[in-house]
Amino acid sequence: MKNLPKLSAEFLEAHKAAKAAQALLDEIEARLIGALQIGGVKSTVVDGHKITLVEGERPTYDAVALADLVKPALFKTVTKPAIDTKKFKAAIELGKIAQDIADACTKKTPYANIRVTASAGETEGELTEKVKKAS
Repeated sequence: MKNLPKLSAEFLEAHKAAKAAQALLDEIEARLIGALQIGGVKSTVVDGHKITLVEGERPTYDAVALADLVKPALFKTVTKPAIDTKKFKAAIELGKIAQDIADACTKKTPYANIRVTASAGETEGELTEKVKKAS
C-alpha cells in the first residue's frame, strides 16, 4: 500500500494529540471539581452548556468477610463465580484442564486495534521522525 507510511504517520500524530488532550482534560477536570466543591456549587453554565458536578460513592465488597458473617446459602445467592483468566490458562498449560473442556467453556470475540511502540533502542520521538520521513 502506497499510502501506508503517510496514514501511519497521521495516526501516530493523532494518537499523540489525543493522549495530550486527555491529559489536559484530566487536569482541568480535577481543578474544576475542586473549584466547584470549594465554592459549594453543583453546576455552572458556559456557552449554553450546563456542567454539573456529580458526586457519589462506589462501594466495594469484601466477599471473604461476608462469607464469615452470613449463612452459606445466602452467600451463594448474593455472589457469583468468576474464572481467573491467568490461573485458567495455567491449568490448561499444565494439563489440569483438557483443551476440549477449555474450548467448550470459552467464547472468543474477535477485535482489532492499533498499538504504538518504539522499536528497540528508539525513543518515541525518533519513531515519529522515521514515520514522517517515510511518508
